[in-house]
Amino acid sequence: MNWEAIGAVGEIFGAGAVVLSLVYLGVQIRNQNREARAAAMHEIAEGFRDILLPFLEPDFAKVFVRANEDFDALLEAERVQIICACQRMLRLWEEAYYQHAAGRFDERLWHSIVRQYAAYHSAASFTRAWALRRDFYTEDFRKFVDSVEKREFEIK
Repeated sequence: MNWEAIGAVGEIFGAGAVVLSLVYLGVQIRNQNREARAAAMHEIAEGFRDILLPFLEPDFAKVFVRANEDFDALLEAERVQIICACQRMLRLWEEAYYQHAAGRFDERLWHSIVRQYAAYHSAASFTRAWALRRDFYTEDFRKFVDSVEKREFEIK
């Protein structure tokens, strides 16, 4: 066998190794993207669970109910509580909105979040907090919020 034949065989093996490396790299990138997407969804889902914790406190729950009946009758400190709670929800929804826009959210989870959001956004206290703090959010998110069809907010 001459040197040219040995060189050709080496080039074939080298090209094969490059192709295998690219396939391996593609698989790794796909797996990494899938993991990043799952992590993003998990983080948002965990955030939604955490954001509801204040509502489990009897004192805050009473303030929330009163805020939905007559926001203006609340004490100033209570209004701060409601506005801050609503802003926490809005920030989390804003993050979910941008994760969805980036393609990191499963459509089923996204639609579930939008339905939940639409129900909360219909609560009088939430609508009032949005009106007071709307300018704190990005233009894209404001347009999204304003376009979501409200649902009836009920406590049953």
